[in-house]
Amino acid sequence: MEEIFKAIAPYSQSQIKETLVWLENSEVFIKGVQYFYPNWNKDEVIKKLQACNTCADFQVTFIEMIIKNSIKNTMSSFEIDGLEGIDTMNSLFISNHRDIFMDSALLQNYLYDNGRPFTEISLGDNLMVNDTMKAVAKLNNMFTVFRGGKRMEQLKNSVNLSKYIRHSIMDKKVSSWIAQGNGRTKDGNDITATGLIKMLLLSGGADLKRSISELNIVVSTISFEYEPCAFEKAHELSLIDEEGTYNKKEFENLNSILKGINDYKGQVKLVFEKLNVESIEFTNNRKKDVVKIANEIDRLVYKNYQLRKTNYMAYDLLHNDFKYQKHYSQEDIVKFKNYLKQSDNEDIYYRVLKTYVNPVYNKNKILSDD
Repeated sequence: MEEIFKAIAPYSQSQIKETLVWLENSEVFIKGVQYFYPNWNKDEVIKKLQACNTCADFQVTFIEMIIKNSIKNTMSSFEIDGLEGIDTMNSLFISNHRDIFMDSALLQNYLYDNGRPFTEISLGDNLMVNDTMKAVAKLNNMFTVFRGGKRMEQLKNSVNLSKYIRHSIMDKKVSSWIAQGNGRTKDGNDITATGLIKMLLLSGGADLKRSISELNIVVSTISFEYEPCAFEKAHELSLIDEEGTYNKKEFENLNSILKGINDYKGQVKLVFEKLNVESIEFTNNRKKDVVKIANEIDRLVYKNYQLRKTNYMAYDLLHNDFKYQKHYSQEDIVKFKNYLKQSDNEDIYYRVLKTYVNPVYNKNKILSDD
């Protein structure tokens, strides 16, 4: 069974040792480490590599302090809520996706601080831009999501991915983290892709309720006061609307990862809530039930999303209104307007505003429905 997952799964123990030795001779890796740890010389980096024996060792040695420094230096506050009583060793965390790295990294940081095992993490093959990036990803306990190929190849990859995630949770008893959609949310609308739910159900048999229950889904909601890469996301959407497509530069995703780590994020909160399968009315119509599952995940994301003054200011600016003025001061609005001046393009300005406003719409919809 394990052989069919070889291309997907994080490294086996023998691959870990082989890759750690290989990284000793990777100038790209050593320079990358020194970007985050400028006081480490080459010999020290190699010495630390040689002291690692597992993926967890690698994560603790090279990644943990990057996360902690980002929390310390770029966040005015950071909170996690809802993990009490949740089995973090045997669950599928489905998360809204605002930042390539931080969304999953902040969960890993919590698990480490509380003496719990790290989860496995999904990563698109498009992010493995070279052998060094692939090695670092796999040593970070990441499993690969293959996105390209023709239709039959995509189906085969989806089946294998579905089987691997189910195998990890039910047989290996290892938790996994996966985003609710293909790529980051670019416009502030956190929407669960029905394709994700279809993929998860490919390995579970005809009983959809049982199939989804077996995965022990926990919905993870992250909210940033200041959206990571907000202007870059708006620029991408603007070009797609103008030209019909957007081709990323070779290291664009890597630059996005660095910006997500280094840029100011303000108040950040991560909220977890177990998916209550009993609250979903299954109809035995596969297509309808997939939509119902996705909608329930969306409902939990919107419910647990933390609105900040940036969201309220954006709403009032977009609507030329004072509806939410009690949530911010005049000083706050001046600061936010200065932030919006990062681009003098009117289309991008409005797209960034809407990125902050859409969570307000979604939250209000959930409150009105309840």
